Amino acid sequence: MKLLIDAGNTRTKWAWCPEPPLTLEMHMQVVALENRLWLHDSGCADSQALHAALAQATEILVSNVAGAGWLQSLAAVKEKVTVIKASPTLLGLHNSYSLPAQLGSDRWCSVLAVWLLHQRDALVVTAGTAMTMDALVTDALVTNAPITQTVAAETSATFAGGSIQPGLSLMWQSLQQGTAQLDHDYPHNTALANGFARNSQQAMWAGCVQALIAPMASQYAQLQSLTDGRQPALVLSGGDAMILQRYLPDALSLQAIIVDNLVLKGLACLAEST
Repeated sequence: MKLLIDAGNTRTKWAWCPEPPLTLEMHMQVVALENRLWLHDSGCADSQALHAALAQATEILVSNVAGAGWLQSLAAVKEKVTVIKASPTLLGLHNSYSLPAQLGSDRWCSVLAVWLLHQRDALVVTAGTAMTMDALVTDALVTNAPITQTVAAETSATFAGGSIQPGLSLMWQSLQQGTAQLDHDYPHNTALANGFARNSQQAMWAGCVQALIAPMASQYAQLQSLTDGRQPALVLSGGDAMILQRYLPDALSLQAIIVDNLVLKGLACLAEST
């Protein structure tokens, strides 16, 4: 059995590799675990469940952006572990980073998933602790293509680059910590009458949301200029994806889809391709 692990900035998510066919809409039974519990409380139920899965797995694929300390916790099963790193080219996807291995494995897995399972130009946005935006430009379009080395050799796409910025909660924290009087509780979602805030908590919320929506629209427009008239998809993932979707301008909202657990789905694609 193949175990898939997405060790993110604050949480680790894991799931067993699903049976084919793989799709963006496929259901995965995902378990989430706070990194601090995994590293410091091996007695908690979620940590014990992951330890049991590690022992049971025949192969373990890991995307790790949580750091070296997190990875050291897998020392007992290291012979079964494959740590995914971005490469110059994989399964028909070309990496435009000047130093390809510098691209985070979470971003690489997410773009791979969209390329292999969606086969469309796309701006891939992951809204978590940080918000990342990554541009996928296809060189050829294939409908319902199986995930195989043969298909990857016949078609190709390019990861054109992207951006990283603070996510909603980090922006909110920076306002709380850097100002004397903006110590409001994080609201998770605040409706804005006519798009304008009418109290300080709403004003903070509007500023944080708009600081994410504006660059998203800008990056989408940049991507459109690379796609020869094709309309890219806007693929949203991460814990704040649904919140951001509510505030998208109409033209962008029409192209938006929400995909859960995109990193794990990319890992599943990699597991299926080997």
